[in-house]
Amino acid sequence: MRRRRLEFSDAFALVLEKHRTAKKLSKQELAQKAGLHQTYIGMIERGVSNPSLDAANAIAEALELPFSKLIGEAEALRRCSE
Repeated sequence: MRRRRLEFSDAFALVLEKHRTAKKLSKQELAQKAGLHQTYIGMIERGVSNPSLDAANAIAEALELPFSKLIGEAEALRRCSE
């Protein structure tokens, strides 16, 4: 039986949550640093909403990570789910 391929938004959500918790940031703290609403961060982490490129970049900057790192990790996670 084939496994369902992970959607990119779901992979991004997992990577975002991993980095946020590793930095010991609450959703509220991350949202404040990124200039976004905490509800929006939660929606992204649950895969309910997809961030714009600008919002994803603001999140990466708030996490003090290159935007390309978040995208690259999400791509790698998605490939592993094939």
